[in-house]
Amino acid sequence: MAHPSPDRALAARLQSTALAVVALGAIAATAIWGARAGGGVLGGALISALSYRSLKQAVFAIGPSSSKYPPRRPRSAARLALSLLGRHGLLLLGGYVIIVRLRLPPLAVLAGASAVVVAALVEAVRSSR
Repeated sequence: MAHPSPDRALAARLQSTALAVVALGAIAATAIWGARAGGGVLGGALISALSYRSLKQAVFAIGPSSSKYPPRRPRSAARLALSLLGRHGLLLLGGYVIIVRLRLPPLAVLAGASAVVVAALVEAVRSSR
């Protein structure tokens, strides 16, 4: 059985650490500030996860094929740009709904969206030891 590349292993660790950060952040925010703050952390994490997925799909669309992924039909640069703009428009709409319509605290949403940054800091500390 082949071992994953160091890049894929790091990406997997970042994802699991970010998930743990979100879970702990949502629990802490709920315990200290209430359910709306916990929901805000989860909403921000959802926006961050959708953004990550969007960027990952764009990278796979323009990157070379590998043995793990079948060859794809090429996409034009204009179509890829429109796709990214559309996805980011949906992210903006999601942020609007989370903050304005659901009235979740913006700082809690920002904290949830920043979970990946915290996870990267945790991984940097882990790797420096």
